[in-house]
Amino acid sequence: MENMKINKLLILFVTVLSSIIITSCHDELDTVPLSTLAPENFFNDVDEAEIAVNGVYDKIAEHFQQNFIYMSDHGSHVGTIVLNNSNLNMYGWYTYTNSNRFVTGTWQTAYEAIYRANAVINRTSILDSDDPGKNRVIAEARFLRALVYFNLVRFYGDVPLVLDELLDLDNTEVTNQSRVSSNLVYDAIIDDLLFAEEHLNLASWVVDENYPSYDGSNLGRATVGAAKGLLAKVYLTRASYPQRDLDSYQLAYDKAKEMINDAHYSLDNDYFNLNSLDGKDSQEWIFQIQYDVLGEQTSNWGGIQNPLNEKAGGRKASDWGYGRMSPTFKFANSFEDGDPRLQAIAKGRINADNSIKYYNRSKVWFSHKYRFPSQPLSRFNTDMNAPILRFADVILVYAEAAAELGLDSDAHDALDLILTRAQNGGSYPALVDRSLTGDNLKEFIFWERARELCFEGHGKFDVVRAGLDKFMAEVKGQEETTGEGDPSKTKVVGWSENVQPYHILFPIPAAEIESNPNMTQNEGYN
Repeated sequence: MENMKINKLLILFVTVLSSIIITSCHDELDTVPLSTLAPENFFNDVDEAEIAVNGVYDKIAEHFQQNFIYMSDHGSHVGTIVLNNSNLNMYGWYTYTNSNRFVTGTWQTAYEAIYRANAVINRTSILDSDDPGKNRVIAEARFLRALVYFNLVRFYGDVPLVLDELLDLDNTEVTNQSRVSSNLVYDAIIDDLLFAEEHLNLASWVVDENYPSYDGSNLGRATVGAAKGLLAKVYLTRASYPQRDLDSYQLAYDKAKEMINDAHYSLDNDYFNLNSLDGKDSQEWIFQIQYDVLGEQTSNWGGIQNPLNEKAGGRKASDWGYGRMSPTFKFANSFEDGDPRLQAIAKGRINADNSIKYYNRSKVWFSHKYRFPSQPLSRFNTDMNAPILRFADVILVYAEAAAELGLDSDAHDALDLILTRAQNGGSYPALVDRSLTGDNLKEFIFWERARELCFEGHGKFDVVRAGLDKFMAEVKGQEETTGEGDPSKTKVVGWSENVQPYHILFPIPAAEIESNPNMTQNEGYN
């Protein structure tokens, strides 16, 4: 992706009006070229505004691709990548720089999505319309803006906060944005999500005579549940390190409890169904990025790393998967014997006939969480959706907030929900030990999040939230990961030397520093 300064991305409003093609999945978010609408006639009504918000979803789909997964999971307490690729190995070895293409690409796609959202919010807000869909469109754009800013503030810390449609590209006072306090960013995220919670529709499968629901053709749109669930997670994150706004634990607890009690979402009966094409739209999923791949292709392994849409006029699917994601020994060994979820990171490599190729080593692990050889997949591509938020995550948010508030019994009850589903008709894992309290309970929740949510984009965020000491102990203390049996890959050593406290954040991209005199770099980076 071409390097560009943040203010140059403002031209994307023009792009929204004139050139983008909206992607879809199974006819969701109907494909309409915005070039059919002249700028002077645009945003005449809510229908046209809805087409524009589809452009935000399109950019969100690009944002949640390989960049996000690499930055959020690799080099965490859960695992790292073992490919011989310098750009990727930087994450596991903590040697990435401010010119790393994934660090740069994540920043760029985030602000591209934000500028598209700002244009939709502004233009839709001034519509002279009583259509109730007006606020819904604005709410969708604000939800997506909040989601992206949540990634930015967790990845980079203080960032430019741009909430208005900016069109004067020649005004450097406007375009050369400075970074603002993370607290202000969190305030904006929460404000967006509260508005979204008030004005979004329910999921299409929810029947509520007192509240509108999306129809089936709108699968993939942000919902009330998505806003509530993300709010709970934002509150928990703000309460944790490095923000440490302790009052937010109660807010996280209350919002997650509201989600658990409203019965609009439920845990899928089969944990492994969630990771299949049949289960990609399970009612456990609160929000996903919807993808679809054309063609009838088969694979030895495939993944969800970057499954961009390959429909006519849309985006092409990924060329990366999870097949080289290697769990750490500590994480792999955290599963008790009999825990069926261990199959998600099965030993050895799974062949096309579903057999497992074992190597001459006792501990050889790969992530196979999103691999389905029986489905029409290419070696790299998949129809799987990108996992953003599911009900199990909200339950674990509730458990963690409860434990932090000293409500141990509530935390135990939440954990039992997760463990009961994980049994999948069997007898293990056993229900949580109710003698667990205090720090021991928090430690159990920390690793239970890893076991339940591994390789869904939570690893780095979770270990940072646990605190700087925890981050250094779990990440710097990991001196080896499992590999594929090749001596050069089986043990990935070096974290002890490279990991530093400043690695809780990524560097601000070099292009932004060079082009914007008001932009500053994160501590520890050039």
